[in-house]
Formats: sequence, structure tokens, C-alpha cells
Amino acid sequence: MNHILSYITWDAAPAILQIGKFKLLWYSSMWAISIIVGYVLMRYLYRKSGFDQETVIDLVQYVFFGGVIGARLGDVLFYNLDFYMRQPIEILKIWHGGLASHGGVIGVLVALYLYARSRKEVPLIQVLDRAAVVTPLLGAFIRIGNLFNSELYGKVTDVSWAFVFAKVDDYPRHPSQLYEALMLTGVFALLMYLFHKKKDLPDGFLVGVFFVLTFGLRALLEFFKADAAYTQLLSIPLVIGGLVLIWMAKNRRFEKK
Repeated sequence: MNHILSYITWDAAPAILQIGKFKLLWYSSMWAISIIVGYVLMRYLYRKSGFDQETVIDLVQYVFFGGVIGARLGDVLFYNLDFYMRQPIEILKIWHGGLASHGGVIGVLVALYLYARSRKEVPLIQVLDRAAVVTPLLGAFIRIGNLFNSELYGKVTDVSWAFVFAKVDDYPRHPSQLYEALMLTGVFALLMYLFHKKKDLPDGFLVGVFFVLTFGLRALLEFFKADAAYTQLLSIPLVIGGLVLIWMAKNRRFEKK
């Protein structure tokens, strides 16, 4: 390996500022930014689609609570069931950390279903398509929060851009949080391009592409993460589901007869 000084030493504080006992954390700030950006972008997509923009505030509330609850339950069921069985009260303490993105996706899907049921003027599949455009960018913000928390770091490596996460150990590692943030930003850019340039896209195509690219690429990025083999397996059903959605969209299965 190269000398340790040739790498990027990452020792960022998780708090942006602290006044007494109050802490403004990078992670919670990234969540707040993602909610605001998501609201603005969904209003924009709704306006472009001729939908009622005033319902977006309801949509954001559904997605926020569905995402947080799903992500928490995903961490409980997929990763730390034994711990939470011994300490069930910890399930409620989300400020202690422990949010699983795969569980968050399931929670958001349930929330979108409930939202669409309450707003029948917009079909569920069209809500999913527009939410799929926005979601990757929001995920990118969350991964930046993970970077400031020095969590979800990568495997030891000797690449010149490796990060030494000082709060973890002295080994240079892949900055896998940045890899995923860049990947998600790229997926967002592609989906936004398709939304604007391909006016004849069938319903369900964008959300299908979202699942295939986001979780297909994520499964590949897991090779650079520390202890992520199990997470790769969780991505497989979502990729398959995305392929099914694309096939159904191409065959116009979601269009009203």
C-alpha cells in the first residue's frame, strides 16, 4: 500500500454545530434537505403532468412516515432481530440509528399505495413513476449523511482516493458512501431526462428502470462495502420486480382499456 499520508483522512464531526446540549447533525440535516427537495421536485413533476400540485404535501407526509417506519422495521427484521427481541424498546429509538434502505423502499411503496387510494384522480402507477424520478436524488443526500457519520464505509483498499475513517480504524477504505451518492445522482439524472424527452413512455416504465438501475448498481457497489453480502441478496427481488414492471409497461399492461 501507499503511505498512509497519501490517503484522505476523514474525521468529520457528525454535528454541524452544537449549542449546549443541542446538536444540529449532518445526517438529520440531509434528511431535512431531502424532504424539501423531494417536495419541490414532486410539485414540479405534478405540474408538468397536469396533476393537482396541492396534493404533494400529503404525498410527502405519506412517504416520510412510510419510509422511516419501513426503514426501521427493515433494520429490525433484516439485520438486528436478535438484539431488538432482547431490547424491544430500542425499536422506537430511531435517534440511536438503524435504518435499512430496503425496508424503507417497502415502506414507501405501502405509503404510496395508501396515498393513491385517498387520491383516486391520479393512478398509483403514475404516482410511482414520478416518485421514482425523485427518490434517487433523495437517497444521495442520505448517503452524504452516512459519510459524515463515518458509517456504511467500504473495504480496505490501496486506491489513491481511499478514505481513512479515523473514527473506525487506521486503514484506507473505499468511500462507498460517495460511490452510492454519485450512482444515485446519475440514476436521478437519467430518469429526469427520460421524463422530459420521452413523452410516449408507457406507465410503469420509469419505476421499473428505477428498480433495475438503483438496486442492480447497488448490488455491484456492495462488492466495495464492508460486510454487505446479505444486502446484495435483498437487492435481487427488487431488480427482478423492476424487470417485470418494464415488461408490463412495454406491453401496456397498466393502461386502462
